[in-house]
Amino acid sequence: MKRYLLSFSLLLLLCGQCAKKMLPPSPDRFPPRIVEVNARSRVQVELVFDEEIDPARFAPESLNITGLRIRGISMGRDRMRVLVWTEPQTSQRYLLQGLVWDMAGNAGRFRTGFLGSTRIDTISPRVVSVLPAPGSANLWRGTRIIVRFSEPVDTTLPLNYLIVPAEFETLFHRVWEPNWQEVHFVCRDSIGPGQVFYFLLLPGFQDLEGNIGLTPAWTFWTTDSVFNGVLVKGKTDVPSGVVFFEQEKTKAVAPILVDGSFEVKVPAGVYSVFGVSDTNSDGFVDLISSPVEFNTALESLKLIMVTESIPKRFNDYRH
Repeated sequence: MKRYLLSFSLLLLLCGQCAKKMLPPSPDRFPPRIVEVNARSRVQVELVFDEEIDPARFAPESLNITGLRIRGISMGRDRMRVLVWTEPQTSQRYLLQGLVWDMAGNAGRFRTGFLGSTRIDTISPRVVSVLPAPGSANLWRGTRIIVRFSEPVDTTLPLNYLIVPAEFETLFHRVWEPNWQEVHFVCRDSIGPGQVFYFLLLPGFQDLEGNIGLTPAWTFWTTDSVFNGVLVKGKTDVPSGVVFFEQEKTKAVAPILVDGSFEVKVPAGVYSVFGVSDTNSDGFVDLISSPVEFNTALESLKLIMVTESIPKRFNDYRH
């Protein structure tokens, strides 16, 4: 009996050692499958898969919809969902074909149909993030401004933006991501120390349905190791626009928010400050305030807007 127990123990020990040397379970080798297609509006189709899709491999050219041009692709609320942005659909059957990859690298081809939608999207696009974060420091080489929208926007239309100081604006090269939901402004050169930058993307961008974005994108940074400045707050009597701060050494811009407020961090000193506003979103300023001399030692300032006699574009107000 003792000999039997000893043999059984040795057998268990050997099996345990063999188990340690066995290969781990096989990785995922199953291709992703499409399980649902929903035309959510006449310019948006949602694809739902049975597992997570690799967004890095998913590109517009990997899909085809017979008789319908694809204008962009973005991820849905999770990685099992993909949003396909199209030209306006009609109430007819469309054939959808494509190729996707899961997170394990398995490729899956699919072919299915869906009924086009005639529902018009009325939701305006929004700015959901902007980099670098406001107040960033030590950015003097390879600076990249990244603006991300809540949905793809119409890249055929110009973006109305300001990079201050204006003389550096030509150093930034604009690049759209393939999903049309993110735009990068890449600096082509290194910039020396002692420089403060401000970036403002104005409202007016449009989604693929023509809805106008009403939120600005704004940030500021310095090439120095620390952003030394004073936070200035102010108020206007209009719900949108731009406030310019100007002095010999520093120029800055800040957006006017929907409640008429604005704030900006600038190096301490005395500035000439004025505001401009485009109330009908045609790209031309129709309201302007008189310049005010403002010392950052004060707590806040108030700007009163009046009608601009000769409307000009925002860029024309930079000195």
